[in-house]
Formats: sequence, C-alpha cells, structure tokens
Amino acid sequence: MKTAAPNAPAPRGAAQFVKESPSEDWAAFNRLTSVELTSRETTVAARPTRQDLEEKRVLAVHFHPEWIPLDLIAERVNQAFPAADDRLVIPTQHNRLMTLGEWAGVEADAYAPEYGLKVQLLIHLPGRLLPKAVTLAGMMERTFRYRALQLLDVLESLISPDEAIKNEIKKQGFSTDSINLARLLAKRLKNLIEKADLGDSDRAEMLKNRLLPDFMAARGQEYPPALLDRAMALGRLVKSQVKRRLMPSRFHTVREVIEEARGLGAGVVIPHPPLFWPILMDDLDVDGWEVWNPSTPNHTIFLIDTLARQKKTKRPLLAFMGDDTHMSSKIRPDQKSEEKNNFDREIGFQSPWRDPQVAKALARAGQSREKTMDEYRARLA
Repeated sequence: MKTAAPNAPAPRGAAQFVKESPSEDWAAFNRLTSVELTSRETTVAARPTRQDLEEKRVLAVHFHPEWIPLDLIAERVNQAFPAADDRLVIPTQHNRLMTLGEWAGVEADAYAPEYGLKVQLLIHLPGRLLPKAVTLAGMMERTFRYRALQLLDVLESLISPDEAIKNEIKKQGFSTDSINLARLLAKRLKNLIEKADLGDSDRAEMLKNRLLPDFMAARGQEYPPALLDRAMALGRLVKSQVKRRLMPSRFHTVREVIEEARGLGAGVVIPHPPLFWPILMDDLDVDGWEVWNPSTPNHTIFLIDTLARQKKTKRPLLAFMGDDTHMSSKIRPDQKSEEKNNFDREIGFQSPWRDPQVAKALARAGQSREKTMDEYRARLA
C-alpha cells in the first residue's frame, strides 16, 4: 500500500496513513514480546487481587502461568490463602508441561475427529513422572508450535485475504480505510516477527494470536480511535475465520492424548465442557469435568446433575471448577487485547463452590470440593 506524500491532500473521507517508523515498531515489538519482569511487575505477580483469610483448602488445577516465574505464582497463592493447610495447585499452561511443587500439568489441545472439534484436556501428574513423559512432551511441543504458525496465518490472511475472507469482510461492511490500516499494521508485525527470528527462545511463547491486537493498539495511536477500533475488529474477524480452518493434522486426537496420559498414570479432566458437549457423552477415560469456569459460567447445575448420571465402569467422575486465570492479564493489563481479560479471576477462587443452589446440586450428586481434592490426589499418587 502506498503511503500518502506528507503534503498531499487526502481524498475526502480517506485516512492519511502515518509513515512507518522502524525504531518505534521495534520498541513496541520488543516490549510486547518481553518475558522480563520489571520490579513493579514482580511485585504485582506475587500479590493476589483478593484474599480469603479463612479458607483451609485450595483447589486450583486450571490456570495459566504463561511467562510468569512459578516461584512468584506460589507466593501469590500463599498470600491469597494464608490460612490454607491443604493445597492442590497444578499449573496448566497451553501445550507446555510445567511443574509447581510436587505437581506438573498442561492444558492440551487435541482433535476429536468423530465430531470435527478441537478439544482441550487438562492433564495432571506428579512431577517425579516427568522424566518418563518424553512422548507426551513431544506431542505438546508439536501442538504448541502450531499456535505461532496460526498467528502468521492470521497476518497473511489480513495482508492477502482469499476470496472466502474477502466475502466475510464485505458482509461486515468494513471501510477501505479500516482494511488498509489493518493490512498496514499486519505487514509491519509480520516483518518484525520474521526479522526477530525468536526460534526456541523464551520469547517465542509470546507469538500468539493476541500479539496482533496488542501491536495494533500500541502502534495505531496515530489514527482516529474509531478507525483503529474497526481495524482491530477486522483482525478479530480474520482470526475467527483462520481458526475455523482447523488443521487436524496439527493435533493429536483426544484418544491419543488420553491414552498417553493414562500410560503415565496422569489424571485427565475436561475443562469448560459447554464448548464441546458431544465428548461428554463419549465415555472417555477421564477423571472428571469442570462444572464451572468463568469463560463458560452457565449450566453449572445441569452439568453436575449430568455428571452424576454417568455410569462409569471404572472410576466415578469428579466435579471440578477452574478459575482459568491468565497471569499475563494480571501483569500487563494495559495491553488492549481482543479477549476479555477478566481481571477478577484469581488462582484458587471458584465462587460457585459456596453458592447455595450449586451446593445442593453437589450434595445430591455426592460431590464436593473436598471429595474432589482427596480422591483426585489419591488417583495421582
């Protein structure tokens, strides 16, 4: 796209696009992909947004440390629950095995070919078993790398959309200016990624889809807010289109992942099940379901009742709840992302456990947080 000459009048209704500033682009890119914490960020990482001064038992088996050091995560949990004397706290980074204390975990992306669905699985195991988890770690690494490839696909689809995406853009009525701005910023970000060549460095963790809206927000301040908002909306549209083009070859199947996890003696939990109902009825070899998650907060009582009706020939299903905390939104909340940051999320806090109606449903089903903790820990031992 051509940049308007500095003194040339812009056509009526057209935006004047700011000339690229490589040094400022690099500064923004380096800031957004940095995994180094400032002293202020270190303090924020260890300080929870809320406290429960009386809770004795803490269950947190679905949260994402991302690039935050795990010793700071441990301190955060200790400060959040100073009276707790029983904790089952296991990190579940996306497609990355992580260890905190005696436990290791991962949130694994997998594919269910029977239903054409991408599915997540929470996998938990004692850290002492990690030396045997070579195959599982390799499976996760393959899936992890797909996330970075997907970001590049989104950028390329913004820069040179195919006919299907062009039709979607046309349906949504995006203006020429918003299309051009989104394309301009996508080009600049793609160029930075290619030149940075982060490879296997720690910063490669930051090459996720959210990097695009963060970069657009950081480098689009020279433009009218309404125009930037539309350009970012276009980015979200293209991302959704790219994600629909699921490439099953990039994922291991649900059954393959479960089989590998079970072979290690690991536990498996289905998170936010309303996103993929069919697999709940598929009699998979799992330990339980999340009946509540802040990203899928509805149907909690229905899920508890349905879980109770499952006739398992092996181990009974357990009811879990996940806070689904993403630590990046705690550390750098000023980054404007297309996702809801939900700053009220906090590791170990799942309020429905204390909701009277939910408590009644749990009691009917013979479920409780205490039972889940005791039984699941025994299974993992």
